[in-house]
Amino acid sequence: MTWRFAGANFDQMHMNTNLQWVHDHPDAELVGVCDETPETSTGSLEQAMTDCELSEKDRFDDVERMLSKTAPDVVIVGPHNANHAAFVERAAPHDVHVVIEKPMAGSLADADRMLDAMPADRHLVINWPVLWHPVKHTVKRLVEEGTIGPITEVQYYGGNAGAPPDGSWFYDVDAGGGSLLDYLGYGATFSTWYRDGDLPESVTAETYVPPEQEVDVQSSTICRYEGGLSTLQTTWRMLTNPWETEPQPAKGYELVGEKGSISTRDRAAPVRVTTVDHPDGYTVEADDLPERYRNLAYYLIYCLENGVEPEGPANAGFCREAHRIVETARRSARAGTTLELVD
Repeated sequence: MTWRFAGANFDQMHMNTNLQWVHDHPDAELVGVCDETPETSTGSLEQAMTDCELSEKDRFDDVERMLSKTAPDVVIVGPHNANHAAFVERAAPHDVHVVIEKPMAGSLADADRMLDAMPADRHLVINWPVLWHPVKHTVKRLVEEGTIGPITEVQYYGGNAGAPPDGSWFYDVDAGGGSLLDYLGYGATFSTWYRDGDLPESVTAETYVPPEQEVDVQSSTICRYEGGLSTLQTTWRMLTNPWETEPQPAKGYELVGEKGSISTRDRAAPVRVTTVDHPDGYTVEADDLPERYRNLAYYLIYCLENGVEPEGPANAGFCREAHRIVETARRSARAGTTLELVD
């Protein structure tokens, strides 16, 4: 069977990669692309049309019209953060599975709108680009095997060398801009995945907003769990973009357990482990993953062909729970105080 895909809006730069994956999959067909707001896009519809060998008949400027004309099985959407809920609500009535680019939403209320909008027999999937990286799954395996014992602390540091140029939606509060919404979802979602769904009791957060801007370029979040504290930091102030040159401090995760620790921040090793029996530590090479984790297109088609629900960070219900950390951090930073985890 050939699965029909469409793509809508390119506010998120990952859209071009997502659609290229669809184009390259032997059992997928890209039947339409649409960008209603090209003036705010960080991706490129024009580039997607060239790379994915589309013609003018496949190009649209209205999402509903594209979905009606092309009747896709799946639509991948990449609007700015504040518009995620509205896009899902528009797409859901078209009997289509919906994939939304990370973060799940601009707010917890919007996340609930998205879940409420989707029919029970259709998937709502969240695309975290790092979910297709072997290192993340290797860390998850090591934790599940009890390599470091129960987790007591997670340290996360994520970001880049600066959002797109001034004037983009990333610098617009109303559009869901800022480093906190851009990157805290990674730390919150994957640390919750590593903790097997365990969530903090309370959250304390601060952000730094430069005098000349209206959104934060840096955030620090402390999560209090029953057994300890975890810290999640975001920044747009790295010297280099980590997908080009790993900066210092390095991005990634440090997981501390009762019997050891796991780090993905050592430049010399994909994963480094220390344990009670091996206090000097050792290197773990990243696992070879099943084909379904090759990329977003492979995972979606695996789920559709096998009738299985997306799992972990791809699952919208799971991401909604992790987004409670992001929402509480956002409110805490505004209020200047510690807050119990919002529901």
